[in-house]
Amino acid sequence: MTEPSAPGPARGARRGRTGERRLLRALLVLALVAFSFLPIVSPTSDDPAPADAVIVLSGDHGDRFPVAMALIERGLVGTLVFVGTHDRPQEDELCSSRQRVEFICLRPQPDSTRAEARAVADLAERRGWRTIVVVTSNQHLARSRMVFRRCFHGTVRMTGGHPRLDRMVLAREIPKEWLKATYTATLARGC
Repeated sequence: MTEPSAPGPARGARRGRTGERRLLRALLVLALVAFSFLPIVSPTSDDPAPADAVIVLSGDHGDRFPVAMALIERGLVGTLVFVGTHDRPQEDELCSSRQRVEFICLRPQPDSTRAEARAVADLAERRGWRTIVVVTSNQHLARSRMVFRRCFHGTVRMTGGHPRLDRMVLAREIPKEWLKATYTATLARGC
């Protein structure tokens, strides 16, 4: 005769614990996703300091060029590089002019942050630059920092401009930038 086995946990109790675990996992994933948005929504800019050049990435909504010019006016930088698609008509005029500030225009193809970083790294190597300041919009700082640090073998300082975009545009841009940053951090890890 066999002894009766001890009763196991009731089915309802097991389902309850399984449901709790799923909820806990879902909350953890949600927290990680929310936390990963912080560098995009609330990025950190580096403090202004002397550099060999200031780089203005394409996609300027009127927020990047003034930040770069402020660095030049403070005497921290003597060369300004516009890289990527041309954002303002005066860029070509500035790039071909002779002034106390050197203006350089780079137009890499395709126009992407990675291509811009490669073009700047090549120029920096030819010029012997060791420190650059990259100016882009705040929501673009985290990803640009990753890409430029992979391509440029010197000190990269990042400074963000504050674009005047309406909430609907930001609502579209921030998730798009998050996806790009996630891709850059996980799959596109080279220069």
